[in-house]
Amino acid sequence: MAKVEPPKCPHCGEPVTRALDLPYGWWEWQEDGYQLTTASKRVDTAPWVHYDCLGELREFHPQDFGTPKVRAVSHA
Repeated sequence: MAKVEPPKCPHCGEPVTRALDLPYGWWEWQEDGYQLTTASKRVDTAPWVHYDCLGELREFHPQDFGTPKVRAVSHA
């Protein structure tokens, strides 16, 4: 099976290995997909931003890039 790579950020060109889902938490690349780590129990809106450059990722969703299932880790 071919290794799945994270998408590139349209702002800085670096791989999106972490995407903030404010204030829910963040999604971090884990070999074959993203893992959600939660930071809040609820939110009204949640824009995606690239963790490294904080550029907005309006067309981005972690589950569109090889995420076989949501693996949530709660820190609440």
